[in-house]
Amino acid sequence: MYFGWAIVGIAGLVYMLMMGATYGALGLFVIPVSEEFELSRANMNTALILLNLGSAAFSPIIGRLLDRYSARLIMVVSAILFGGSLIGLGLSQSVGLSALILGIPMAIALPGTGTLTMSVLLARWFAVQRGRAMVLAAMGMSLGSVVVTPIVGWLMELQGWRATLLFMGASIAILLLILSTFVRERPGPGDVEIRRAAAPAPEPAPAHAVAPGAPLPVMAVLRMPKFWTIGISSAIAMAMTQAIAITVVPLGIDHGLSLMEATSLMSITGGAAITGKILLSTVADRIERFTLLTAFFTLGAVLNVCLLFSHGYVMLAGCAVILGVASGAMAPIFYALLADQFGIATFGTVRGLMSPLLALCGAFVVRFTGEVYDRTGDYDLLFAVFVIAQILAAILMFSTRYWRGAPMAAAGTA
Repeated sequence: MYFGWAIVGIAGLVYMLMMGATYGALGLFVIPVSEEFELSRANMNTALILLNLGSAAFSPIIGRLLDRYSARLIMVVSAILFGGSLIGLGLSQSVGLSALILGIPMAIALPGTGTLTMSVLLARWFAVQRGRAMVLAAMGMSLGSVVVTPIVGWLMELQGWRATLLFMGASIAILLLILSTFVRERPGPGDVEIRRAAAPAPEPAPAHAVAPGAPLPVMAVLRMPKFWTIGISSAIAMAMTQAIAITVVPLGIDHGLSLMEATSLMSITGGAAITGKILLSTVADRIERFTLLTAFFTLGAVLNVCLLFSHGYVMLAGCAVILGVASGAMAPIFYALLADQFGIATFGTVRGLMSPLLALCGAFVVRFTGEVYDRTGDYDLLFAVFVIAQILAAILMFSTRYWRGAPMAAAGTA
């Protein structure tokens, strides 16, 4: 068996633990934490902003390190930081200290253990079936909502949110360290990826991106028009789906659902994302990635239209299905597109440089989400704005496909 598929399994487990314990579970902490510290919804959402901005600040450094040093070492250090961060949050009695933990150690640990390191490893191990590998590994993100998030909700009802964080920190750190022992950096001479029957060859990357060796200079990457068109459109679409994901549980509770009923919406989202990814994995390397992302950005607009008219459990559950399908597919196809367009040698650098753009947009959108609720008492205006923004993101992504023949200014210099 090609060892790259073991890397897919490891990445899936890491994604499940990291995403389920952070983005998937964050909505569960909104009400109890805001009540204990007397925070508004907008201020509570600032926790996600701090995490995103911190990750954005450190990701370019982590990405550059991944292009030059051991991914396993970075993963081990980050796993320890992640576990310690959760324990610190569980013990903290200060809003300021909690903000510091979110903005520095946890912000380093999240990309260092999961989102950045795993995508770099997957890009190294796969070329022919890169889209399929990215999608299958990303099923772990969905499993996080199905497996980890309900466990977090159950523990919170039994022990409270502080004890839950302490348990999560210790157990997840141990599991991540065990997984790191199985990581191999890149294929060896005996590791040969086999093309799937009837699978077409991957679309060739730009000439400047395919040459092996040292990564491209940072300024050369930043001068590429595609870096910005791909990044801006993806940042807009992903920020809105992320904002909706952390809004689903409070939205359900506002409409009269119990905590466990509202939590089940996240499980539905995760289940829909898994089903969608299984189907997507069969076509991920057969359909142009620009077209795929455009389709899922458009589906995000449909989701927000549905949310404008959804109030009961059944209707919200239907929206959770759409959310799972749309959001679950964006990240893996986005990563595969970056690897195709910028090359493996520079992939860590590009992923790291994309992070500030994604995080700044995410921070603005998440804060805007909380402000809309605090000022209007509901999310209707938010969903209306999101419909327009998702359509604009889809148009920008689709138009980027026509840049492929254009030379990238000074791509190989500087």
